[in-house]
Amino acid sequence: MTKSYLPLISLIFMANVLLSGCASKLNSSSDISTQVLNPAQRAAQLLKNKQWHLRGKIAFIEKILNQKDKRESASIAWQVNEKAQTQTLNLTSYLGINVLQLESKKNQHLIKVDGKEYNGANLDQLIYSLTGLTLPTKALTYWLKGLPYSANDILKNNPDTQLPMSITSYFNNSLWQIKFGQYKTFNGIKMATKFTIEKNGLLIKVAVKKWSFEV
Repeated sequence: MTKSYLPLISLIFMANVLLSGCASKLNSSSDISTQVLNPAQRAAQLLKNKQWHLRGKIAFIEKILNQKDKRESASIAWQVNEKAQTQTLNLTSYLGINVLQLESKKNQHLIKVDGKEYNGANLDQLIYSLTGLTLPTKALTYWLKGLPYSANDILKNNPDTQLPMSITSYFNNSLWQIKFGQYKTFNGIKMATKFTIEKNGLLIKVAVKKWSFEV
């Protein structure tokens, strides 16, 4: 009886070996698709992706002299099409109240707040005048991807992972410090999901739940 089972056992063993080999090949392919890019390769890939969308949470903490810190927080959904020069940005409070609804086409911006519509060409100034929030939108479209906004921005990469650790930028007459953390892979590229964005007296925290990209 024992001898009759030997061919069957051999076949099972060989099948397991073959399946293990296939699994190893699949894992290797998966590793290749999420391999670490050097800074130049990563920047080129992100600049090639002209359409992107993020969802997450954002918080604003502003220090006011001799007063309690001013705190605001919201869910954020931001979609940008760099080819068409359009974007939508929605900030919603935890109670589901719409804080801000933005639609932009080129340099014209339409913001809906409290059921009313407002137009303007200077987006950051328009947002501040309507909500009191300081949001450097133009620079953030670069900073959140770990890219310098201007040639004078100082980008520091982690020497081990080659991923952005911080950006120091002088934007709109203010010194900004952006720090990155907790990277995850989206569409084959590692993106930060935790950010602190600081300038004198203001701290903006962003936690991204999902990034998505299209060429």
